[in-house]
Amino acid sequence: MTEEMQTPWTLSTTSEHNSAMQDFTDLTNTTSPQHKDSTEACIKGDSSDLEKMQTDYNLITIHT
Repeated sequence: MTEEMQTPWTLSTTSEHNSAMQDFTDLTNTTSPQHKDSTEACIKGDSSDLEKMQTDYNLITIHT
């Protein structure tokens, strides 16, 4: 897998990593609601966006 292909997949790890670390350490990071990126809705949105990006990327690479 090339670096260009890896980049979109690493973007989704941020909220999942944050959530896992909070669970692991039994600590909670509190921020204002506008900055929360680890909610279930945000994670689903991130996954959906990544799927769309991957589809678009595949279409572009097919036509080049």
